[in-house]
Order: sequence, then structure tokens, then C-alpha cells
Amino acid sequence: MNKAIIGGTGVDSLPGLTGPYIIDTDYGQVETFRFVLNGEEILFLPRHGRKHESPPHAINYRAQMAALKQEGITYIYALATSGSMDTSIREGSIVVIEDFLDFTTSRIKTYFDGSDSVVAHTDMSDPYCKNLRSVFAQTARKKGISVHTGGIYVCTEGPRFESKAEIAMFSKMGGTLVGMTGIPEVFLAKELGMCYAAIGLISNMACGIQNENLAQIDHGKMVSQAKQSVMDIIIDIFSSAELTQDLCDCSKAVLYL
Repeated sequence: MNKAIIGGTGVDSLPGLTGPYIIDTDYGQVETFRFVLNGEEILFLPRHGRKHESPPHAINYRAQMAALKQEGITYIYALATSGSMDTSIREGSIVVIEDFLDFTTSRIKTYFDGSDSVVAHTDMSDPYCKNLRSVFAQTARKKGISVHTGGIYVCTEGPRFESKAEIAMFSKMGGTLVGMTGIPEVFLAKELGMCYAAIGLISNMACGIQNENLAQIDHGKMVSQAKQSVMDIIIDIFSSAELTQDLCDCSKAVLYL
């Protein structure tokens, strides 16, 4: 078992799951699930918990990513329900995330916290695995599924939504979609040498774009079709693509001093 899917808002479960399987890590316990694809077990991690009980700022990200590493996971597709700041990327769209802007404030974002006297720095020139991103886009095209590439993901602390002024600022800085869970997942995956790609599912236009109340939107319903399309793509990749870390630098991104 070396492949995993991380589900977010609107993607808390998948058909045919078994579990839960409890994994003990140095950072806490993690509840995971599994399904079988062509005789191979695929791990599924609902980042908010199976009952969606953990808010974005309180998720134990270090435990979750450590659990995936302990289970032998090398390749991860993470789903991120997000708001769009780009009027050409509408509700229900699928976005392959390429880079990020980090506006989180209270999260522990690294395993290299100095507690073990290890000093290390992690390269972020290609934070989301270029091979997994490329394979996803290619598979989508083959299936005739429209996806946007080159997404710049802005991660905010939450659990509140962003203000109009914040969205205007993020847009001017180059952000295209906004969410609350992508950081520090991408950092931790890179520190652990795992290939990690994040796919944005657009549930709404960001605050101020359409002057609507974001609390009145059924976010899960808005991404339901996108979820099915994304899972179709990922299942195809995990079923047939020959994944290798020879085509990326994900396993060689840490500089130890």
C-alpha cells in the first residue's frame, strides 16, 4: 500500500471503505480507512474526521501525515474544497494547485521544530509534486474532463471566512483560490519525502466576488459533481499509471545541516 487520498469538506467518505484503522504516531492517533482497487489497498484519510468534527485550525496535521508515512504511503492526492477568486473559475470547477500563499498563524508547520536538535530546511520551489500534477491533467484531458491548472492556493487560518478586503488583497498577490486546510499538509509531506498533489474543488466564489452570504451556500452540494470527476481521474491514475519518484524531487527536498 503506497497510495492515499485525503478528503476534505464534502468528501468525508467514499464507497466501499473498510475501517476505521487506528494508527498511533508520535504526534497522536489517526483514524484512517481503506478500499481495494484492482487488488491493491488504497488508504483514505478524512482530514476533518469521519463525522467532520475537526475544524481546519485544530486538525492534527503532523499526526495525519506521519500516519501516512508509517503506512508506507508515497503518493497522495489531497482534495481541497475552496473558494475561487478568479471569475473565470466558477463553482464546480476543478483546479490543479501549483503554488501557495500561507496566511495561517497558529499551526505547527514542521517536524523540524528543534526538539531533536536536528536543523533542516525544505525546498519549496515545486511544493506540489510536478509528476502527480502532470499525470492528473493528462488523465483529465484523456477523459474529456475540464480542469484548470496553475492554481495559486491561499491558505487562511479559519474557521471564519475571509473578508472582502482580504480577498481583494489575496487576488492582487496572485491568489486564485482560497481555503483553510492545505497548509501545513504540503510542507509536512515534503519533509517526509512523499509525493503530494492538491486538487481544488470550487464550492463558491470568494467573499465579495458576488456579494453573497457564504454561510447560506450548500458547499458540499456545489462540489458534488466535481468530486465525482476528480475521483474518476484519481482512480484511473491509481489503477493504471506507473508512478515513480524518479520524475520529481519530492524525495530530495530536505537540506540537513
